[in-house]
Amino acid sequence: MTQHPANRAIRLRNVVCPYCGCDLTAENSTKEHVVGRRFVPKGKLNGHWNLIVNACRPCNNRKADLENDISAITLHPELGEAHPYYDETARAEGQRKAENAISRRTKKRVKDSKEKMKLSVPFVSSISLNIDFTSPPQIDENRAFELARLQLAGFFQLITYQQLEERGYWWTGGYHPLIMVRRADFGNSVIVDFADAVLDWEPRVLGHTAEGFYSVCIRRHPGEECWSWAMQWNGSTRLAGFLGDLDVAKEVAGTLRPLQMRQQELGNGDVVRFRTEVPLKPEDDRLFEAAY
Repeated sequence: MTQHPANRAIRLRNVVCPYCGCDLTAENSTKEHVVGRRFVPKGKLNGHWNLIVNACRPCNNRKADLENDISAITLHPELGEAHPYYDETARAEGQRKAENAISRRTKKRVKDSKEKMKLSVPFVSSISLNIDFTSPPQIDENRAFELARLQLAGFFQLITYQQLEERGYWWTGGYHPLIMVRRADFGNSVIVDFADAVLDWEPRVLGHTAEGFYSVCIRRHPGEECWSWAMQWNGSTRLAGFLGDLDVAKEVAGTLRPLQMRQQELGNGDVVRFRTEVPLKPEDDRLFEAAY
């Protein structure tokens, strides 16, 4: 692997958009930061690595729209305050974004986007126990995995970049998201087993930047056209999955322990399934091993 300087951005002069594949011209091209400067807390990328590519304006705008509320939610104080990088700068940025950004999931400001659920559970005889649940603002999963796909496309430009052609390429096969988890659940069986299952795959990108607010890892299967990938956003949210050969991805995914769900009967045939989140001890964290 090539080790790039940790204190400055990597700049590609690509002539094809890394996100949609269109030819870039003076009219439609713009400079694009794969890790958005406003995606992490203000100033956290100063003096740290990033990947800068050329992209078409429509893709740049679409990615910025995805980054807008996802950044605000992953920086939200209720999600971030438990992690070691969450300082006063991050807290202030999280509060400011929560005031201004609109959750695409609730259509409300992020600060007003807590989600509530009420359950009525049979207790004894004709008595029911009423329970109210309130969660912090939630990310729309489809939007999150689309943003991850775009960031991965950017990093694939780096690892496949051809200097003479001034372009990179994409992975062969499909895009296969596996899981998205919040910090309180970083120790769940699926993502822990995923980290162990792909640890010996060949590293292609191992990166940690923005003072701990962004991490990425891409590894290639030693014998197949399949890659594993993982990201951590703003210290609070992890996403993981596969690229390429679906059969290989399914084979690996089939070895992961399933999440342990519990089921509660609500009466009238209604049920609710739930589980307890599993935290992860720092010494047991292997998802981005060798990226730090």
